[in-house]
Amino acid sequence: MSARTAITSLSLLLLLMACGGETPTEDFTPPPDESQSGSEDTEATSPWASLDTAALVALSRDRVAARIAEIDPELDLAQLPAWIADPESAPALGDRVSEQLMNLAIVETAAGEDARATGLIRLVRAKARNRNNAYTGTTLLSELARRGAGEEDPEAAVRAVLEELPRNRFGSATVVFQLFQNPGQVDARLEQLHTQLVSLDTAVAALFYDAILRPIIAHRDVFMSAIASVRATHAEQPEGEAYAFSTVDLTRARDAQPVVIAVWDTGVAGALFEEQLFTNEAETLDGEDDDQNGLVDDRHGVIADPTEGQDALTFEPGDDVITEYAPFLRGIMDLRAGLASTEAAQRVLGLMGAVQDAEALEALEVNLDAIGEWAHGTHVAGIMTAGLPQARVAVFRSAWAGEARLYHHRGPTDEELAAERQNVEYIARFIDLHDVRVVNASLGFARDYVEAQLRHEADAYPTEEAVRARAEEIHRHRRDNWRHVFEQNPDTLFVVAAGNSNRDIVEYEDVPSSLEDLPNLLVVGAVDRFGDWATFTNSNPDRVQVFDHGVEVDSVIPNGERVPLSGTSMASPNVANLAAKILAVNPRLSPAEVITIIRETGTPIPAPFYGVIAHEEQALARARRERRRRR
Repeated sequence: MSARTAITSLSLLLLLMACGGETPTEDFTPPPDESQSGSEDTEATSPWASLDTAALVALSRDRVAARIAEIDPELDLAQLPAWIADPESAPALGDRVSEQLMNLAIVETAAGEDARATGLIRLVRAKARNRNNAYTGTTLLSELARRGAGEEDPEAAVRAVLEELPRNRFGSATVVFQLFQNPGQVDARLEQLHTQLVSLDTAVAALFYDAILRPIIAHRDVFMSAIASVRATHAEQPEGEAYAFSTVDLTRARDAQPVVIAVWDTGVAGALFEEQLFTNEAETLDGEDDDQNGLVDDRHGVIADPTEGQDALTFEPGDDVITEYAPFLRGIMDLRAGLASTEAAQRVLGLMGAVQDAEALEALEVNLDAIGEWAHGTHVAGIMTAGLPQARVAVFRSAWAGEARLYHHRGPTDEELAAERQNVEYIARFIDLHDVRVVNASLGFARDYVEAQLRHEADAYPTEEAVRARAEEIHRHRRDNWRHVFEQNPDTLFVVAAGNSNRDIVEYEDVPSSLEDLPNLLVVGAVDRFGDWATFTNSNPDRVQVFDHGVEVDSVIPNGERVPLSGTSMASPNVANLAAKILAVNPRLSPAEVITIIRETGTPIPAPFYGVIAHEEQALARARRERRRRR
């Protein structure tokens, strides 16, 4: 995914993943509070002022039911109590319905309906069609278990919930308990939330922060003790056998030919790839179209960033920001592994714990956005070029693709959408002119993300109907853009990340991963180091059939440091790297033929999951056989 999904609001992302996935996008309109009419006090006239917990619960229940009816009109919600009592009697649940049931579980937890909330989580775990949801809702179940135990050994109750998790899912499920350390962190998020349009999305988030996360923080010692106990048990047991990912180094391959590839991202530190950086010798960086090909300064690729002074291959956030926030990248991974005492982990805990109001939260988000944009594309490029000295790497740096910096808490204007289109057309032209064979795009665009940003623009979009209409317009624009570049370059293979929201890309119509009928598009999901689906990977049985290593993948960031990062953003360039190697040894293959080779030579992932893990040795052997056969 884009830098925003890799880094931005990482604490919230981890929190939501632990609770069951994405927050909803349907809204409600609270009843007017006439007693506040005419007040000059912004807080008093805010629609949030009249919404206490009981009101949020009532309105959220109604709107969750309405949303489920919209998603699946055939689903009989009157049967929900029976399904909770006997999950095996329930039908299979799609991702969007599962999401709403998990949000209902949040609402019921906030309402004190603990048995119903627990039953909803267990129902989703049992019947979600997406089997990655078999362990969803750990944060909620842990708090419900603590509450249910009362004074009688709450730590044991929490520990029992955590012990349900497979060992490889334990780390990501427990980071939230470490990151949130004091009530001020909750206050800051609620303060920011209350500046946004009231919607089902924001209402459920408010309930989670205030009625669930706040008591978790109040009893943090219970959760941390339970985590330590389970981790100690794990330490006494042999770790599972790591999956043997197949890799091939073409450094000494005599039959490998040069191949032009591209990283379409938020920037690449070209100095780290100096020997492999694609160079158009007919162009100089002088603001002119020296080679008269219709593109200005296309010496190493195409750069689009309207920010003054940000015209290099890499976004530069400034030395102070890099020094302060770059450790966040490694620190999150240390916390996942239980290494809370490392310098990087302590830096993360310090940064998170210091956020006590909306202003501080805003500063943290902006700086994490900046670090994500700075690091993301370079990390991807390091993966894509590994063992492939024959590659010449072009850089397509699109600042809009990261979204978070350019469009922070707002949506793009019509003029900015036009600029996005122009950038896409320039990239399509560059690909054609310079015979780029493989493009990796660890990028993704979701309609609900745009809606969330538009809710900050209450003056421009005062109702949820206006928010949804504008978000759909933006999403349609981007859908058309991506289809355009794929169709304009049929001889180029585009490898894109499936996304990190643990959801079905077709159900949610994520772009570009959900686009259909494109023989040169390969969508990649992520597996962990044991070869199991990553907890966050997006999926779809038809569109996401190839997976690769995407959890704690080591690569370089712009300051030269090597850091492990996680995401389908890391899995995608692993497969793009393989595709480029295949074309290096057999350049006559078409994109569709490369995709077929990768799919047919991959190692099947055991049920209840699906797909194959790319196998470099077998794929390259097949490509070489095809080359010899065609002579």
